[in-house]
Amino acid sequence: MRTGIRCWMVGMILVCGAVESSAQQPTGRSEGRRPFAKPGAAKRTERIRTFDVKHIKAELTLDAAEKQVRGKVTHTLTAIDPNLSKVVLDCGPDIKIASATIGTDKTPCEVKSTDDKKLVVTLKEARRQGETFDLIIAYSASPKQGLQFVDPAPTHPGRPLAIWTQGEAEETRYWLPCYDFPNDQATSEMIITVAKPLSVVSNGRLVETMENADGTRTFHWKMDQPHSSYLITVAASEFAEFHDKVGDLPVDYYVTKNVDEATARRFMGRTPRMIEFFGKVTGQPYPYPKYAQVCLPEFNGGMENTSATSMTDDALLDAIEGLERDHDGLVAHELAHQWFGDLMTCKDWSHIWLNEGFASYFDPLFTEHARGEDEFRLRMRDELRTYLGSDRQYRRPIVESRYGAPTQMFDGMTYAKGGATLHMLRGYLGDDAWWKGIQAYVADRKFQVVDTDDFRKAVEKATGKDLKWFFDQWLSKAGHPELKVRWHYEPEDKTVRVKVEQTQKLDDQTPMFRLPTTIEITDAPGRARSTPIVIDGATHEFVIPAETKPQMVLIDPHGWLIKEVDFEKPVDELRFQLEHARSVLDRLDAAHGLGRLAKQHSDVKPLLAEAWKKEKAIPARAELVDLLATADEAYRPALTEAVKDPAARVRVQAVRGLAKLPRDDAAEAVLRAVWADAKEAYNARRAALKGLVGWKVKDADDLLAAGLKLPDGKHTLAATALELLLEQPDAKARELAALYSKQGQPAALRTSALGAFDRLAKDDDALQDLIVGMVDDPDQHVRLRAWRLAHTLKIQKALPVLTARLGLESFGFNAHAREVLKAAVDALAKQLSSAAGTSPLEALGKQADDLERQAQELRKTIDALKAK
Repeated sequence: MRTGIRCWMVGMILVCGAVESSAQQPTGRSEGRRPFAKPGAAKRTERIRTFDVKHIKAELTLDAAEKQVRGKVTHTLTAIDPNLSKVVLDCGPDIKIASATIGTDKTPCEVKSTDDKKLVVTLKEARRQGETFDLIIAYSASPKQGLQFVDPAPTHPGRPLAIWTQGEAEETRYWLPCYDFPNDQATSEMIITVAKPLSVVSNGRLVETMENADGTRTFHWKMDQPHSSYLITVAASEFAEFHDKVGDLPVDYYVTKNVDEATARRFMGRTPRMIEFFGKVTGQPYPYPKYAQVCLPEFNGGMENTSATSMTDDALLDAIEGLERDHDGLVAHELAHQWFGDLMTCKDWSHIWLNEGFASYFDPLFTEHARGEDEFRLRMRDELRTYLGSDRQYRRPIVESRYGAPTQMFDGMTYAKGGATLHMLRGYLGDDAWWKGIQAYVADRKFQVVDTDDFRKAVEKATGKDLKWFFDQWLSKAGHPELKVRWHYEPEDKTVRVKVEQTQKLDDQTPMFRLPTTIEITDAPGRARSTPIVIDGATHEFVIPAETKPQMVLIDPHGWLIKEVDFEKPVDELRFQLEHARSVLDRLDAAHGLGRLAKQHSDVKPLLAEAWKKEKAIPARAELVDLLATADEAYRPALTEAVKDPAARVRVQAVRGLAKLPRDDAAEAVLRAVWADAKEAYNARRAALKGLVGWKVKDADDLLAAGLKLPDGKHTLAATALELLLEQPDAKARELAALYSKQGQPAALRTSALGAFDRLAKDDDALQDLIVGMVDDPDQHVRLRAWRLAHTLKIQKALPVLTARLGLESFGFNAHAREVLKAAVDALAKQLSSAAGTSPLEALGKQADDLERQAQELRKTIDALKAK
């Protein structure tokens, strides 16, 4: 699963700044880090099964009017216990059980629902080990999570009703009583009835569609290959369908009926090429009867349901949005899961990196295949930065058995560090051995549940290498090496002396690392040589023969290692590195280093001003142009030229850079042309508008008024105009914030309005009342923002509704949202108790009593009015 279109990670990973080559400063120290799990948290291990689920057959009706699911599910079970007398299933609290029976003769069973979301079915006759039987459960439910009914909304004209499920981590239980843990795999059938004109997509192949006399339709989907229960999916809406094929494999794209084919293909159209690539490199052709992707409203990110991935419809871009970005990473990530996560599934959540870490690496591997090495290396640098951002919050091993809830494990360690660890293993083994190991793992373990040792043993067997030290260090331990590197040349004995220190703080989690890597020495352009080294202690000095003093010394030049580096370099070496380093990572590191030194060494500015033109990879060009956005006149010609770059991402950075410079006629003309160009990238037009308004051009007010009316790009231009209007500290700004924060306004405009509430609502009771009302807003993003605002602005009157929301909210996969809401409740309750001199619980109870008394008085008033 990939939550959010950023890589990423459940919205809670702080992406750190670049780790650059001149005076890099490791920042992975422990100050301020919170513990990952609560002290004394129990170990969570693979669940012990007493029965094996062979097949799940659900015959259900989805009632959109009642927001209800009802029907029956048949579990075909085989006893594992020698004397199985009870079947314990996972069952959400909103499920109402009508009956539980055994077999075709419908022998009734005693059932009991427990407080820990279990359904205990007592069998009339115990079953012997190996005996297979059918357990049929009839039920109904209006679940708060796991199954979502998304109504049409006026802010999305033409978007129909949608119904969808989300199973990961353990949410299938909320709409389907089942064994809801990843260490059991079963085949499945979903026989789903919906009102016309809805249609249904689910796992496997469509057996039949039945038109019913009561105005409903029934869709029968069957999955013949086994999969874990969290990978079951049901999605219903009025879909438009578009199709491709890879050989005989159907590749299907489902979007709601208001979306056209060009938009669908802009997002998903490269899927066939990805399927071919993953099938080739893993040695395992795509293993299921179809591959469908279903784009759904209010869905978060993507979810790799077996053969039928659910996707957010936020990933559907218009043609202008597509100039700047695509969501190939999301498509590739979810597709990779069909092998790593579905074909092979982690046996418990402590090994979830085998799903998410693999998908987080195979996604960039497709980038390498499709777009070349430079973009791939930059993608992996982003993975490293994402992990480092997580590590600044807390430190844990990738394989971790102590956690509060499974959703905690879906973080930067699992995704980003997991992917970066696979990258490092590839660098250590070499490409041939790496792919041999991957193919052996897939061949040996397909259609099984797996743990980390299964992967290690498969790679060891395929390569003949002992990898226990690698897995212990990178999977069972935490943290990363922080390296201090210095070098000098000794002319007397013609050697280069490279001193490397590991400076990370050592503790029970963080070891002294063993790091096989290379030192690269370059004497002249095109004359580089690499020396293998192993760093395995606190301090090393590596002595390397060299006839002359090198122009450049690099360590780990292609960025295989997970590390932070402090490597001070003189300006002359950085100049050489920018122009001649073979790796895009080293060239960019040099550019950042020179950028920091440009004030003291103005002669490097012409070099920086030209560097962007030499890079082929668009992200590298964009990053180098962004380095020029320092309000330095020396870069004005380069920025003006970069506005004409064929790549929109580069043009965006150039416009932003020009906007930071003082206004002149030429720059104003450029920005006006960009703003007026309806075919230009939205972010370039946004930057142009900000620049023109920042320069206080004479028609700035007219530009903002016109911009506020533009619906382009899901109102992104209008949202920028609103942001600028809200910067004014006057009554008009507060009126606009109140107006555009209300339900019915486009999402982008509500977001901009809420962004100003931190400042505008500090002493404004009316705006604070709006925040209290948005605590229960239908839009989950607005709710989350309201919770944060109530917390930061200390809005005491929000406490009762926040507390009530804590009991109502369907957090599902988004553990971060739960943390935000709980933090707001705790902070406000503590504030209340401090003021009253009572405990937080007592203060909250007193406020609840006061509210109840007010409600009683209000009811009396209403009754009195009715009596008149």
